[in-house]
Amino acid sequence: MTGAAPSSYQANVWLSYHQLQIRDANELGPEFPKRWDNGLIAVADEPDGATILTGISIGAVDVTVQLTEGPPTLDLDRWEEIVEVSIESTSGSLIVCGLDGDLPKLPNLAWLGKGFYRLRVHARGRDTMPDGSTGATPVEHYLIISWQAEPQPDIPFKYADVFGAGIRQRHGGV
Repeated sequence: MTGAAPSSYQANVWLSYHQLQIRDANELGPEFPKRWDNGLIAVADEPDGATILTGISIGAVDVTVQLTEGPPTLDLDRWEEIVEVSIESTSGSLIVCGLDGDLPKLPNLAWLGKGFYRLRVHARGRDTMPDGSTGATPVEHYLIISWQAEPQPDIPFKYADVFGAGIRQRHGGV
């Protein structure tokens, strides 16, 4: 890994309609994406927004955010899906939240201010209760790693869950 050890933060995030949003803290979230080519995360056509597709329809998911100075070492063993994308922050604010807008105690993904960032999104557990509902105990886990970097094409590192395969098949992805 480049630079110092990552700063790591964890929170349970309440979501609905299969969506974890990444958005400016002072704006509405992105529209629901029309395409899910990688089956995990879709970056909005406009800056400042992306949507992570969850297996559960409503409930709590476990989210860990790590802020790094550069691309971290790839961990393929603990995760079922891993995709890396570029996102632009025009305001210097990119937060993770559910559709209801409650802001969990997670840091700003655009932690170095305005500009482009790479997000490496990891998921595990989306096949546990697809389309189901959980209470406060998460069955799905997400890791979002953020660092500042020039825009690059999406990189799918790992596709291994059935939920994501179904999404990719329906939306013409890999």
